[in-house]
Amino acid sequence: MNSPRSIQHQAGAYLLEALVGILIFSLGILGIVGLQAASLRNTSDASLRAEAVFAANELIGRMWADDQSQLIGNYSSTFGTGQPYLNFAADLKAAQGAAWIQDPAVVFSAGPSPTSSTVNIVIQWRTCSDAANPACTSSKEVHNYQTSAVIGQNQW
Repeated sequence: MNSPRSIQHQAGAYLLEALVGILIFSLGILGIVGLQAASLRNTSDASLRAEAVFAANELIGRMWADDQSQLIGNYSSTFGTGQPYLNFAADLKAAQGAAWIQDPAVVFSAGPSPTSSTVNIVIQWRTCSDAANPACTSSKEVHNYQTSAVIGQNQW
């Protein structure tokens, strides 16, 4: 039999065990919420990357379908005055809004043959949507996608 004195020493032990259990459960829930937030952030970044890949491939397709003699004038970002390039840049900005930090770079160089050109496309975006946030200026928030293609005929 328990004496009244031993019962008095154990008063509140169950309450303490319950509080420790609630603390452990709460930490587990906070961990799950943190994982969910990281998952959403990664999904958003993957969406922007997929949009950049799709846009670059679409531009390469447009170049193949266009007049090969007018490629540099129509699509080069160095000049940036060709209507096809301006349409592409406007479509890209409309697709994801403020994520794109600058117009895409489209640079041409000599191709493997006199009748072809090598094009290099660079698209950059920022994963942070709030431009007033100081964390948005860090270099790790800026991502880019770069691809290159040969446009034209590879004959001598």
